[in-house]
Amino acid sequence: MIRTITLLLTLALAIPALAQSAPTATLKPSNAKPATPAPPKPVPPKPPAGATFAAPTGGGQQGPCIGVIPRIGDLMEVQNIGLTVFNNDFKEVPVESWGLDDLVVARVHAAAGTRFAVRRIAYPGKAFDPFEHPASRLFRNAENDLKGVVQTIARGVGCERYVVVVKSETVFGDTHSVLRGVGVVNRDSVLFGHKTWLHALSGIWVFDGRTFDVLKKGVGSSGEDIVTKLLVGNPVHGPGRELADFPWPPPPERLTGLRDQTRSLLAESLDRALPELLAR
Repeated sequence: MIRTITLLLTLALAIPALAQSAPTATLKPSNAKPATPAPPKPVPPKPPAGATFAAPTGGGQQGPCIGVIPRIGDLMEVQNIGLTVFNNDFKEVPVESWGLDDLVVARVHAAAGTRFAVRRIAYPGKAFDPFEHPASRLFRNAENDLKGVVQTIARGVGCERYVVVVKSETVFGDTHSVLRGVGVVNRDSVLFGHKTWLHALSGIWVFDGRTFDVLKKGVGSSGEDIVTKLLVGNPVHGPGRELADFPWPPPPERLTGLRDQTRSLLAESLDRALPELLAR
């Protein structure tokens, strides 16, 4: 009994001491602001199936790229076919200011439509020498020569197709004289005096942008068949028209005055040929 009372007194004295020695945690107020959750990032819409993208061309166009390499508008032929070879004459007149190469690019753009990004591809002045002035050889492949030129010019551009417009050539009437590109040709005749024709002859080549193989090729069209040309007495086998009352030899101002007619003839011939050549 005495032991029990003693044990209870001991426990009664120990409990207050333990309570006083226990540490008391003190919470200090915090000035930190509660974290604000970041807004969710917008998810870009998925492109439609089959969508294609092209590098910007500078004109706001979107779609597969068609590169245009024009090579027709630097010089104009001025040629006379006399009664004898001693009366023949030939010269070239600079007409780069007429903007014929710019016209070519514009007509390709019009034929291609808004689904394509049309780009003019620049090139150095002698880039076409392997095609226009090839090394002498027995069997020449002009298509391969032009393909090599286009590969060099278009390296790294990355267009889907390349349209190359160069000067085409044809024989004038029943003569051995050759007409090439844009120009005027005069022919003297015992019966009819002299007659003068304007011509705009172009060759159009469409190359694959990856392999540079020729996809299609053609020439600017006059819209007339051979029979019609014979009936109207047009000796230009291609886009050409007679110039009425044109003096020969022509003074410089009369040649300069042919700018609009030349542009019109070239544009009409390209507009007839390009839609078919650019069609899939």
